[in-house]
This record gives sequence, structure tokens and C-alpha cells, in this order.
Amino acid sequence: MDKYILVGVDDTPESQRALHWAVEAAEGRGAAVRVVRAYLNELSRWPALGVEGYVPPPMPLDKYQGEVEAAVQYARDRLGYECGSGWLANNDPAHAILTEAGDADVVVVGTRSRNKMSAVVLGSVATSVAAKAPCPVVVVRGERRTGPVVVGTDGSAQSDEALAFGFEEAARTGQPLKVVYCWHPQDQHADSIENTQGLLKNWLAESLAPYLDKYPTVRAQALVIEGRAGAQLVELSATASLVVVGSRGRGGVAGLLLGSVSQSLLHHAESPVAIVRRRED
Repeated sequence: MDKYILVGVDDTPESQRALHWAVEAAEGRGAAVRVVRAYLNELSRWPALGVEGYVPPPMPLDKYQGEVEAAVQYARDRLGYECGSGWLANNDPAHAILTEAGDADVVVVGTRSRNKMSAVVLGSVATSVAAKAPCPVVVVRGERRTGPVVVGTDGSAQSDEALAFGFEEAARTGQPLKVVYCWHPQDQHADSIENTQGLLKNWLAESLAPYLDKYPTVRAQALVIEGRAGAQLVELSATASLVVVGSRGRGGVAGLLLGSVSQSLLHHAESPVAIVRRRED
């Protein structure tokens, strides 16, 4: 497969929504889908667990294999036989997905339902994959809906990648595009807030010109909004079909490889979120 979308699945409804998102995206991109179902075989590491008298239960491998085959069949039914494949991996989910992510166009994962433990669940899979994958990662949150593709930009190289991804998704899905720049007025600004906001709107509109030429069918709107980017984008996610941001991460600790905006969206957005990282990063 020259082009493929990688999707992680398990036995949850959230992972089925991720699979459906991945197959639909692959259909629009002319790509294949590769499915990864991971499990950890505790029995293979016993008795190193160090718990006297405890023997882990046998793994239901037939069940896991059935989940992989069902997901692959769903992809093949929509895309064709050659466009679906799968792997049952004896590994933790994040490592299994990252192992296969090197040549993927996009990685797609789901999340658990929102509750008090959501941060723990995200920390183990979605955040780790989004922080380390060498390609864009879509974390499927909320209910499936039509609505604008929302892109957060700050003029950086990472947000340029996010813009390109957002325009492509808007063109693929036929949804309108909202490009959002968030800023904080400061007392020390040399110019008035109104003039500064006008300059920002002009800059944002000019920065979109090359993308509008490349994607003439996309209905794009440029917005300059006062406030914190994370909070504003979470609010916009309530009516969006997808929110796209760059990674903006720094440092060597997994959790710090994502910026505060992308972290906030992964935990609070009401729509799927795409975290776009440049491959050279």
C-alpha cells in the first residue's frame, strides 16, 4: 500500500467511530486502511509478575482476531479487497500503533467516553500517539456531525502544516473552513486594539491566499478572536466536524511533546481533533 490510513481498534464503541472515520477519509483520499488491534499477554510474562499463587487468565485471542477481521472486512467492503489489512499485536496499544505509523498518511484513534478518568485513558494511548507519531493524528471525539473544519493558526511552521491539512479535509468533505487566530490584547501595544486587530485580519487573509488558489472549492472564513486559543477552539468544536492544530510541542518528555492548545483539545473538544506534526520534527 503506497498510501494508507492507520487506525487503532478495540472492543469499544469509540474505536468503531474511529474506524468509520478512517474508512471514510481513506475513501476520499484514494488510500487504503490498515487496522491495528493490540493486547498485552500477561501469561507470557508470568511468573515474573511476582504475585504468589496468581496465574493470569488465558487471553481470548480468537475474540481479538475476530475484531481485527471484522474491522478489515468493513474497510474492504467500502474500499475494495486490496485496500484493507490488519495486525493483531502483542503489545500495548500506543507502541503497536507507533510501530506501524512510520509510513502512514494519517493515524486515527478513538477515546473513551468523557468522565473523570478521561485524562488517564488519554495519557495511555491518544496523547502518546499524538505526541510521537511522525504524521498527522486524528483523535475521534464526540458524535459524528457535519459542520465546518476549524483550523487554529499562529503563523508558525507547525500551523502552516495544520492549514494544509485543514484545507485538504474541507475540500474532501465539502464542509466550510474556519481559520482562527486567537490573541490577547495587551496594554503595552503601540497601536490601538482596533488597529491591531485590523492588521491581524489582513495578515490572516493574506496568509490564506495560496491555499485558496490551490483549493478553489473551499469556502474559507478567516477569524481573529480575543482569548486563549485552547478555550476558544474547544468552544468552536461544539459545532465543528473537525478541529485541526499543529503540535507545537517541545522537550523530551512524552506529555510535553504536545503544546497546551492540543492537550486542551484532546481532553475537552466535542469533535474529532487532528494534531498535525511536520515529519521532519
